[in-house]
This record gives sequence, C-alpha cells and structure tokens, in this order.
Amino acid sequence: MLAKKIALGFGIAVVFPMMVHFGVSTFVKEPRWEDYYGCYMDYSRDQSAQAKADMQHKREMFQGRQRVYQRALFSVAVPVGILVIILGAILPVQAIGTGLMFGGIFSVLDGYINYWSELPDGARFVSLLLAFIVLVWVGYRKLAK
Repeated sequence: MLAKKIALGFGIAVVFPMMVHFGVSTFVKEPRWEDYYGCYMDYSRDQSAQAKADMQHKREMFQGRQRVYQRALFSVAVPVGILVIILGAILPVQAIGTGLMFGGIFSVLDGYINYWSELPDGARFVSLLLAFIVLVWVGYRKLAK
C-alpha cells in the first residue's frame, strides 16, 4: 500500500508541472529555434553585411517571442503552483496532497527557471518571499501537530 501511495504522489508531482507547461504552450506558442534561424550553417558561411543584418533581425525576433512565452509561463506557473501547494496541504488524502505539493513546487520552479533572467530584482524578491511564506505556512500547518 505504501508503494502505491508513493507512486501516486510521484506521478502527480511529475505530471502536474508538465500539464501546466504544455497548457501555457497551447495558448502561447513557445518559439522554436528552427523557425527563426533555419539552417544556421548557411548563414555562418556568408559574412556579408546583409547576412549579418538578417541574422541580427532573426535573433531579435526570436528573443522577443521567447520573452513573451517565458513571461506567460511565469505568470501562470508560479501562481498556480503556489495555489496547488496550498491545496495539497489542505487535502486529507496524504498521497494526493504530497503529490500536489511537490507538483506545485516543480511548477513554481519551471516558471522561475524560464523567466529568471528577465524578472526584475524586486519581483524576484516579492514572489520568492510569497513562495517562502506559503511553504513555511504549509509546513507549520501540516507538521506542527
């Protein structure tokens, strides 16, 4: 029975952040390198000013689309992850609650990892403080008994 609980919790912890990530990707397409650069080798051989300008333009377009996607992922993954951590702490079924808590943590990590370089320091601090407070609250609520 313990093995089944562990498997269930692990499955939820793995599937939930993937579901959030690909859910965001359904509505905000993640840019693909190939769509902007094609075959990189073709451009690396041509050192003309036009080829360099074309590469710079493609790089800027790709990076702009990447920032849009990363912002959308952060804006969904972090709040949803924090809510799921709280939900996991409240649920009475231990395996499901534990899986949701880990899944929420991994979802928050996915949002941060993808948008960390673009996130202003103040937003980093405030959002991490909120996540920390939620984790301490959950720990106190679940482990203080």
